[in-house]
Amino acid sequence: MAQGTNVLELSRTSGVMLVSQLGNSKGSGALIGDQYVLTCFHVVAVLSVQGSTINWSLHPDLQVVFPSGETISGAVVSVPTQADASPLSQDFALVKLKSKPTKSFSMVQLASDKEALMVGDDVVFSGYPLATPGMVTHRGMVSGFDSSSSLIFVQASINKGNSGGALLNNQGHVVGIVSMREGGISQGLNELQVYIDKTSSQGSVQIMGVDPLQATRAIIQTLDKYISTGIGYARSIKFAREYLGKNPELLK
Repeated sequence: MAQGTNVLELSRTSGVMLVSQLGNSKGSGALIGDQYVLTCFHVVAVLSVQGSTINWSLHPDLQVVFPSGETISGAVVSVPTQADASPLSQDFALVKLKSKPTKSFSMVQLASDKEALMVGDDVVFSGYPLATPGMVTHRGMVSGFDSSSSLIFVQASINKGNSGGALLNNQGHVVGIVSMREGGISQGLNELQVYIDKTSSQGSVQIMGVDPLQATRAIIQTLDKYISTGIGYARSIKFAREYLGKNPELLK
């Protein structure tokens, strides 16, 4: 794969949007086969935490939207189990389309374990953040890793909706899956929102026609949606690559 512009084009022509109306969810993904999309698990499922247990439920109405506008239903085939919970714990998912796309598209290849990333490497990703009416493509730079090299730190504008996008190296190979941003509301504001949710059920007082509790809640939600520090995270592709190596039948 050529450098520069060709990688940008590959990122865009292989990228898709994943939508669930029932789950009120929108995320990004990339085609790694003629009927297969790689994305984040939290894009395709509802997650809830009870104590130390994470419960999940797959979206039953998952739709994959291509840049051309073509929309195809999809189903998750990388379901976490007690024997292998890595799709959940490492936040990746493989979605199989229920039919092949009729329009032309590109596919991306997973990077091999020999394609080591270094701090300072350029990366590219595409997706559908926030309320953008179309695909957005960004260049970024690898700015670090966690102690286990499970997370790739990326200096780039990553926002809600970018989750699931393929992080491509200069060869156009997938080195990671964009998973989350650094930013959003603080713990204090989150606790205030929880307090508002609890107390507003008991009623509130309006001042000049404005409910101060709900107004404060709306401000917190806006901050949580749009605050971004310019730092994001991607899950290393090694986990999805190892999973597919153990389950090659999933791509058939």
